[in-house]
Amino acid sequence: MSKIKTYLIVDGYNVIHHLAEMEGLTDFNLEEAREDLIEQLNSYSGLMGYETVLVFDAYSQENAERREEIRGRIKVVFTEKNKTADTYIEKLVFSLPRPYTVKVVTSDYTLQRVVLANGGERVPSRELIQAMAESAKQVRKQYRRTESDTRNKLEDYMDDEVLAVMKELRKGNVED
Repeated sequence: MSKIKTYLIVDGYNVIHHLAEMEGLTDFNLEEAREDLIEQLNSYSGLMGYETVLVFDAYSQENAERREEIRGRIKVVFTEKNKTADTYIEKLVFSLPRPYTVKVVTSDYTLQRVVLANGGERVPSRELIQAMAESAKQVRKQYRRTESDTRNKLEDYMDDEVLAVMKELRKGNVED
């Protein structure tokens, strides 16, 4: 039996603003925050095996047309002018086929209710932020473990006699 695919749909600005609030930031570079979120979501989605759609709205921008980009493992969507991320996400949730698990990350209460009513799962922004941080920590830990296991050591290339002498030298047991 094959595993049911999971779609993770993320309200990007909602997560960015929630993260800034959690970190006590009042002034931050929005472009950098978007890029950081894209990078973190790519790692997290890859680790979890999710099909991820990250949505940013262009609601207040002039002459904005909808734009979609594939960035690593995720699809990044910028909505067109006068269309909120919530509206785009709501339509996307309704359009996905039923055998999929759909998780929507937003702290918007109305959107959460729509998602739940359609059989999806709601994930508060804070929960995603914590999950991404925990998965990044696990990846770093695994990388350090793998790196130390595959590192070349000088002692691997010494014969036993030389290795014994070197160990004695290291202990300070040196005869002149």
